[in-house]
Amino acid sequence: DRLDLAASPPRHFGPTQTAAVYVAQADRTLEMTEALAESDALCTRVLAADAFVCGIPMYNFGMPSVFKVFVDNVIRSEKTFDITDSGVVGHLAGKKAAFLLSTGGNYRPGAMFDGMDCLTPHLKAAFAFAGLANPDVVHAQSTHFEGPDAKEKALAEAEAAVDALADSWIGDA
Repeated sequence: DRLDLAASPPRHFGPTQTAAVYVAQADRTLEMTEALAESDALCTRVLAADAFVCGIPMYNFGMPSVFKVFVDNVIRSEKTFDITDSGVVGHLAGKKAAFLLSTGGNYRPGAMFDGMDCLTPHLKAAFAFAGLANPDVVHAQSTHFEGPDAKEKALAEAEAAVDALADSWIGDA
């Protein structure tokens, strides 16, 4: 299954969707149900997956807006997580996940953009809420600001990391 968010972006959450997620399904109006239909379908798709591989570029220290809209649609109470008396229970627990990230700058410790990566912690926090506690993260950095040699090196390192990750996933199957 492949979802290209650039080609088929999900709808932004608006006031109707936001209100609807806080109303029991049986009490939702037809307008609320229709407004959540796309989000419900995305949640069903995510819940049916055995694993996730998300390719995400970093834009201005964070995720592209279209991926944020995807996150807003699939990190949903009573869909991908529940809040119980003992805390949050994520329904994606046990699934494999990999975030393949590309950045124009270098965010490694001691580098120019050290401490400015808001993408990785945001992804980890949002998806941990839904039960993906330890996603694999591969960074291709610096693909722009340090010149063509750094870009080639970053892409080669990321490709090797993805190959190793794929081998480990296959070995776990």
